[in-house]
Amino acid sequence: MAKLDPRTKIIFFIFAFALAFMFTEISEVIVFTSILLILCSITSERGKIFGRLKIMAPVFVVAFILWTFLNQFSIFHTSNGGVNVLTGAFMTLRLLLIIILSLAFVSFVTPVELVNALSSFKLPYKLVFTLGLSLRHISTISDEYIAIKEGQTSRGLELDKGFLVRRIKNYNSVVLPLLVRSIENAEKLVLAMELKSFSLNNRRRYSIGKLNSIDYIVIISMAITLAIYIVKVFVW
Repeated sequence: MAKLDPRTKIIFFIFAFALAFMFTEISEVIVFTSILLILCSITSERGKIFGRLKIMAPVFVVAFILWTFLNQFSIFHTSNGGVNVLTGAFMTLRLLLIIILSLAFVSFVTPVELVNALSSFKLPYKLVFTLGLSLRHISTISDEYIAIKEGQTSRGLELDKGFLVRRIKNYNSVVLPLLVRSIENAEKLVLAMELKSFSLNNRRRYSIGKLNSIDYIVIISMAITLAIYIVKVFVW
């Protein structure tokens, strides 16, 4: 996945998300999910992806129970009502597939690659710049949050002990400094842009290379697969 062009990665994930919502058989979801898990297991990001999936295990259990016993209220899958284990398994596996795709997208596509790829798609420059700036600010806030949390923990503050109300109060010591730091970072960014006389009217060119043969193979394969399922769902 790391060797693929950023444009190929984005197209792959767009097609993959579309397929995830078009699958109608549980066997299709199992096969596609298995392929994704195998691909994730051979990458350097496997620890991060599987670690987050482990944390979300209770969500899948609750989803299975709800879709098994309350499937008649679902707006995503038609059912005759009653207890339906097959529906519960199908919808839970689809949820698992969507979450795996989301985690893989975040892990394999960096903000810089995303901005470069969207720029190459001839999207409005203001949209691409705003998205890139937002992603960069989110990354900065995440780093600040980790630093502040570790600092408060080293001072003896126990953030994850006690009941819910106590935990919320404890996190005030993290949230308030984080809010102040976020405002300070935003002010520094605005000042830097003003000093450089930055303007959205001066379009910046993002450099990106040409697609390789592997990129064309991935794009064509996903396009053919998506076309087959479109015909299956909407024509047959």
